[in-house]
Amino acid sequence: MEGVSPGHLFATHLMLTGQSLNPDHELTLFIHDAVRFVSTFFIPISQRAPHVYISALPFAPEESLVARNFYPRFPNTLAITQGKPSQWPMVEFTAEHHKDCVRRLVFSLDESTFASISPQTMYVCNSETGHCISGPFELRNYGNVYDACFSPDGKHILLGFDSFAVVWDIEMGEEQFQIEGYDFTFILHDGRIASTHWVDEDGNLHSSKAEGSTRLLVKFWDSSNGALIPNRLLEVNDVVATRFSSDGRFLAIGRRSEDVIELWTLQDGKDPQQFIYPPGKLSSLDFSPTSDTVMAVFWEEPRHIYLWRLDTQEMVSFSHNFDYDPHVVHSPLTNYLFIKRIHTVEMWDVSMTGSEWIWHTKSLANSIVTSICPSRDGHRLLVGYDSGSVRMWNVDLEDSTGNRADTMDTQDDTDTRQVITISPSGNVVATQLLQSINVEFLHSNTWEVAARTDVKCEDGMGVAFPQMTTRQHFCLNLSSQSAI
Repeated sequence: MEGVSPGHLFATHLMLTGQSLNPDHELTLFIHDAVRFVSTFFIPISQRAPHVYISALPFAPEESLVARNFYPRFPNTLAITQGKPSQWPMVEFTAEHHKDCVRRLVFSLDESTFASISPQTMYVCNSETGHCISGPFELRNYGNVYDACFSPDGKHILLGFDSFAVVWDIEMGEEQFQIEGYDFTFILHDGRIASTHWVDEDGNLHSSKAEGSTRLLVKFWDSSNGALIPNRLLEVNDVVATRFSSDGRFLAIGRRSEDVIELWTLQDGKDPQQFIYPPGKLSSLDFSPTSDTVMAVFWEEPRHIYLWRLDTQEMVSFSHNFDYDPHVVHSPLTNYLFIKRIHTVEMWDVSMTGSEWIWHTKSLANSIVTSICPSRDGHRLLVGYDSGSVRMWNVDLEDSTGNRADTMDTQDDTDTRQVITISPSGNVVATQLLQSINVEFLHSNTWEVAARTDVKCEDGMGVAFPQMTTRQHFCLNLSSQSAI
């Protein structure tokens, strides 16, 4: 983007104030704030540099670091007297590139970009603005995507399907090659690809988990051409569940006959690390995005999640009535556990001292949450919906002093109106409030509310005006019911 950058803003700040900042904390806070400023006002600033001061600074939240440091230096600009927010909204952006359900979201290694994937298309987007930078790429002929990860250089994406994976060249926008297997990952330190294969009692390989299979074979592939690397196989017996770490260093394996999880190193496949858990039926395994925490999920009542730190082997237990596989983030800064619900995502703080519910995302109209992807530091969360929308949430709960804020500003979640239909005369507009899902009627010339209803605009409900009317009647088609 031309005209302004976070680094430029920070340098200007130093010149104007003549101050030096704490290099570890204040600098980080200011750069984060500057990035929010640029991403929020990207369009006007990109049109013309003076819009930094004309269209951006006056509308920056009052308590933002950019506004506090820059706005007093430019007194001859616009002044907002009412309605100005105090903090940045928690939703950094909403991307609406897809026309169908977002099945998978994944960050690149440096988290500067992300891929959003539906059954038909894939987009690669800027993670600060949500703008598409590559794509759309056609995927409808492959089937459902179950997993995805970026290559170490960020130029390729590995897409895992039912019994095979495709390595996709982002720059060329085309398939490079396919490999067979059940689960896949890039091994980041050397660029190889690892895949798992289940072996049945007769010794036959299966790309999907065959009934009763407990023997697992791991193959390695050349990531440049998809050629199988001979004599580099890892074989494990008595397996019930597996998961690769996000950086490709480890393979977590749940044993069928023992209450133990083994952590195998893909570099040499020797001396696995063991984590013992209480008796129970293991359902799935997962890693944190930083690969420093392994998670075991148990679906049988009472449902439990166990978390182990790989460096200390400390174990934390979390019991909750969750409906979907949770996603875990564990870093020196956070102990966040993200749990996907039907219309929202819950965030919990899970530590050795206990568990605490912190926050949840607001629903996007009637959309169902279909995919989530937290950043490595746990401060950003990508959420995909069945409507095709993708939201980036800022879930950094620290205030400017570095302490956890008691409350969080959710001004970004004020109801946004969506027009449902217009009356035949054009004088009245039926609208839907996206957050509360209520139907309201507005005068089209003044946009003032003509009538409010308690009716929720739910799936399958239509709104229509009679063709001939002397009053402001409306009809709501409630399947087998109607209201006038």
